[in-house]
Amino acid sequence: MALDKGWIKTIKEGISDERWDEYDKIIMEEVVSYQERFGKESHLVKVHLSKKVDWHLIKAMLWVESGGASQAWKTRPMQIGNLGDPALPVLQRAEEGSKLIMSKELSEAIKSTDEVTNNPELNIKAGIAYLYTKMAKYGIRSLLDLTNKEQHDYTVLSGDSLSAIAKKVETTVLELEEQNELQKRDVIKIGQKLKYRKAKNRLVIVGWRAFTTANVYKLYNGGGDGNYTEKLDFVLQKVFPVLRR
Repeated sequence: MALDKGWIKTIKEGISDERWDEYDKIIMEEVVSYQERFGKESHLVKVHLSKKVDWHLIKAMLWVESGGASQAWKTRPMQIGNLGDPALPVLQRAEEGSKLIMSKELSEAIKSTDEVTNNPELNIKAGIAYLYTKMAKYGIRSLLDLTNKEQHDYTVLSGDSLSAIAKKVETTVLELEEQNELQKRDVIKIGQKLKYRKAKNRLVIVGWRAFTTANVYKLYNGGGDGNYTEKLDFVLQKVFPVLRR
């Protein structure tokens, strides 16, 4: 699909207009911050983000979403929080895994929609959080309570099942199975002694989608702009190389 010539002209004007580069520092800082948090495995990150995200991709998103010549550039450069936009409500309600992505500070800061749509740096941070939220893959895993390392014992009673026991003693079926070397079809017996540690089934990050322009279009933009991939590719491949000379 051919890009609009007027749009191309406007984008190319950004090469010589320093206003279009004023958010570079905040983008780079956010990417570094996310890499530090998700670039290694942890209690809630079972598969780390092995490849560092190119911050220029997010800068290209800003150029496509608003651009330094528009009014929105000074208030909501990522356009998150606009009327009808589904992204900000997802973050505000901590849905779709975003609770794992956002820092506590950001979670508090985005509660005010007016603040998100009138504070450009917060708008960028919210947009980046939503991008990482959509790029992460999630799954439910049994996680040990790291604040309680004590091993407990439980004696099986009449009518007990592993799921009932897990709920009763605040652990998980998987923890009971692993601690006691039980197979899925094993039958527990009255009087049987079971070992366990406190555990919960939690949502965790189990993988990452590639940070490509096609995925940004599909997952972040949601198919709203049929030219979104082509626009990002144009900025990254035709405009930014000139900007870096």
